[in-house]
Amino acid sequence: MSDYVEMLAYFGVSGAHPGGIELTKTMIEHLNLASDDRILDVGCGTGQTAAYLGHLGYEVEAIDTHPLMIEKANLRFEREQLPFRAQQASIEHLPFTDDSFSLLISESVLSFTHLPAALAEIKRVLAPGKQLIANEAVLKVPLPSKEQAAIREFYGFHSLFSFPEWKKQLASAGFRDIQILSFDEHMVQEEPTEMELSDQIPPSLYDTLQTHYDLIQTHREHLSHLVFECTV
Repeated sequence: MSDYVEMLAYFGVSGAHPGGIELTKTMIEHLNLASDDRILDVGCGTGQTAAYLGHLGYEVEAIDTHPLMIEKANLRFEREQLPFRAQQASIEHLPFTDDSFSLLISESVLSFTHLPAALAEIKRVLAPGKQLIANEAVLKVPLPSKEQAAIREFYGFHSLFSFPEWKKQLASAGFRDIQILSFDEHMVQEEPTEMELSDQIPPSLYDTLQTHYDLIQTHREHLSHLVFECTV
């Protein structure tokens, strides 16, 4: 597990994905979900998105690979009196039966996975005709291989794709109706980042946080994110 993911866990960063919870809300409003839809939040982190969905009345399952994230998510769910708990699991091996969900949400998660395995599992647990919606890192313009490798190593990315490459991966995995969702600028303004700090944080993770900020600034012209929607 990368130091970046460790940093997110120890700092308890909610809405670490670009656009934060405000973009999440916009994504969900766009979908016009039915009241009985069952939703899976993969890589749920501290549970901010899952809690929001739970308060809207949806049936929610939440998973993450990091035990500290699971602990913080479950503290949130208990504090907010929500009727579900997060469990530790990976997207490549989802602990759910076939055709279990109406919607799967991934927010800055798929780039950290072995993508073909993750997409196969997502396709398996989604009911026919149902949706994957994801907010993921994208390479806007080509980067020299050395710089791209440094970014992948720091974040722990298995892949860093351009938009055409994302679309090719999704289509190859059998997803249909692949759309990029565009949002007006006012829809993606973030609320202040919420954190639930651990009592003891390894000092090295403060350096990791600074390196993250530095990389984002250095590669502002190269890296971005996209929100895509597709069906099985």
